[in-house]
Amino acid sequence: MKSYPVPAQGSVSELEIKHSRFITSVQRAQDASEHQAHIQLCQQKWPGASHYCSAAVFGAPNNSQCYAMSDDGEPSGTAGRPMLNVLLNQSVGEVSVVVTRYFGGIKLGTGGLQRAYSQATVEALQATAWEEKKVRTFAQLHYDYADQKVVSHWLAQYDAITQQQAFAASIEQQVAIADDDFDKLAEVLRNATQGRVELQKN
Repeated sequence: MKSYPVPAQGSVSELEIKHSRFITSVQRAQDASEHQAHIQLCQQKWPGASHYCSAAVFGAPNNSQCYAMSDDGEPSGTAGRPMLNVLLNQSVGEVSVVVTRYFGGIKLGTGGLQRAYSQATVEALQATAWEEKKVRTFAQLHYDYADQKVVSHWLAQYDAITQQQAFAASIEQQVAIADDDFDKLAEVLRNATQGRVELQKN
């Protein structure tokens, strides 16, 4: 995977099924705390609702350690799991979805709830603006001050993001590089410094 879609900005959409209102909010979330903040924001924005069901993918779509989902009182498996399945099928990342439900008095049944929460999520994703995020590899560099100018030049050419940098007897740098560019950047740094600078994956 070279890149994946992430929300460029938040969105809100609404769906009504048998008098129940399903208000779906989409936000970008890179970790569990941002997802929880999104849920709390929806609870404040739409108080007194019956349920605040949610699903999130914190990192890249293929990272199974970064998922969250909640039925928030709906029958088990009828809300959070269908919502998460939509996110995984769409291969999106760093996204939090909260569906706020105001009960309309007519029970939908388990199948009806699954369809409702899935549809609400699908329509909300369609209403969201997306941007591509490159998958990056984390790497480290260690070099003398004499090579700083050439190293900085090539890091900029390959859009490498400096995570940490330490200046002592020499320079130590932690960088994030697009996966596709790692081998090319490692080679150009080696050639430009006559082998003095080696780019190493963390």
